[in-house]
Amino acid sequence: MRLIFLVSLLLGTSTLLSAQGRDLPPKLIVQITVDQLRADLLLRYSTGFTEGGFQRLMTKGTWFRDAEHRHANTETVVGHTTLSTGADPAVHGLIGNNYLDTQLPSSDVNTTGSDTQGIVLDVSDALHFATQDSSAPLLYPDGSLSAPEAGRSPRDLLVTTIGDEIRLSRGAKAKIFGVSMKDRAAIGATGHAGTAYWYNTEKSTFLSSTFYVEAYPQWHQNWTDRQLPESYAGSGWELLYDIANYVFAAFDDQPWEKDYPGWGITFPEHQYPDPSDGFYQAFLETSPAADELTLSFAKALIAGEQLGTDEVTDYLAVSLNSVDYVGHTFGPSSLEAEDTLKRLDAQLAAFFDHLERVVGLENTLVVLSADHGATEVPDYMNARLRTNLDLFDYDQVEQAPAIQAFKAKYGINDPISSYTSPWIYLDHDLLRFTRAGAAEAEALIIATLRGLPGLAWVFERDHIAQGSLPDTHIGRAVTANFMPSRSGDLYPILSPGWFMKDPDPLAGASQHGSPYAYDRHVPIFFMGPGIPAQVVHRKVQTVDVAPTIAGYAGTRLPSGTTGRMLPEILDR
Repeated sequence: MRLIFLVSLLLGTSTLLSAQGRDLPPKLIVQITVDQLRADLLLRYSTGFTEGGFQRLMTKGTWFRDAEHRHANTETVVGHTTLSTGADPAVHGLIGNNYLDTQLPSSDVNTTGSDTQGIVLDVSDALHFATQDSSAPLLYPDGSLSAPEAGRSPRDLLVTTIGDEIRLSRGAKAKIFGVSMKDRAAIGATGHAGTAYWYNTEKSTFLSSTFYVEAYPQWHQNWTDRQLPESYAGSGWELLYDIANYVFAAFDDQPWEKDYPGWGITFPEHQYPDPSDGFYQAFLETSPAADELTLSFAKALIAGEQLGTDEVTDYLAVSLNSVDYVGHTFGPSSLEAEDTLKRLDAQLAAFFDHLERVVGLENTLVVLSADHGATEVPDYMNARLRTNLDLFDYDQVEQAPAIQAFKAKYGINDPISSYTSPWIYLDHDLLRFTRAGAAEAEALIIATLRGLPGLAWVFERDHIAQGSLPDTHIGRAVTANFMPSRSGDLYPILSPGWFMKDPDPLAGASQHGSPYAYDRHVPIFFMGPGIPAQVVHRKVQTVDVAPTIAGYAGTRLPSGTTGRMLPEILDR
């Protein structure tokens, strides 16, 4: 009877998949996440797009044009992990690029963000980095290990990813990989199974940690030996097309663009210096070179690991970060950002052609989305629309008379242990030690925040935990971002178009992280055998991506999934 049941189940599954117009299963699933790809940019910068890049996805796949993240903190690790797990950050655990975790071992807490330091905006000063793990140091190409604090792993990820589920479903023969310039993106997208690779500027190659690897394969050494990052030295970043093809042809020189020493803010200033220059690696990242390197490494990985060459489904997560790096530096509305997207279109066309040659697109499911969108530079909006947007200076909170009086009253330096987007953490130990009231401190901070221009809302931890926020998209988005052991005491939300002023002089011109449409609205594409060519305008959410991949591949849903399978992909 058991044998009859199993045969019936397999026949039923096979019939279902045949009805959808594809064989069981896809040989390769490629999930691409474009960092900071705000949905409108695809049409805005489409002049000159090839037929084989984004246009291929638009015309030969299913394009969900009204897709959004439903969480409030639209940051890199949050978006990548949501796309790979189908879970809200409140469930998958990676609620921000940085956070304070009360359950972390002390070795993984960076105390440079103590009450003596004030505001924390830079990753290096954060109390905890999302994928930090001192027990999993980086493995260098020569076999040596990094310092413990550089260690990375998916330890903080509390649920399975779609890659994990493919491994559980298909067994050890299923090959699971992820690659990105950013460790948090590679790990959040890949999960626990397989191997995540990310770029290391010190070694000029893609590395992993001891959580994933014991030694590197020969193909990795071969790619590293090619020294592709160094090959850009002495060359320049030039426009891909004639200037007439660019929306921002007449706006190359904008005063709010960040003028990094030696890189400039106009074409043809952007010249890669000698690799010995301290800014060399930063310039590689702040240009289309980052995506070129990532896709080159992905091609080497596909060949070296022979992805998609047998009947067992393999999975590759590719995170492309140039759009984000460039968008932060020059703004999403800039000639640099426009050329970066045009170049990405050409790079994707070449990558899809490569998949066609080595695996066959008839054997491949391609999924593309974005981890978040982007906020326009306030000065850009003010110049174009005569708005009155600005940066929110958090130092105003620290310097407010009421806060200064509170500090003097109790003889403390600061009642706030840190602000690391998006949470304000009170220093509860200090407040208890000095017998200062946490409730009094919180009330003063809330009153101060609400009295400052650019502040829209500030939500208290207790109200979020009790589920008593307003039943609006803002309230629901904040709740989706709340995890008791990692979330702070106050969640401030700025007015639309505002973002926090970063005290770092090298901080970018633009930012993201808000719960507004410009940061949440992203594209979603599915392209593969049996998937119709169509444009869908109904609202879908990024938590729907992973369960839809699971349904297509015939695996179990990732363990924390709160999204739904998309019928436009599966009901065929």
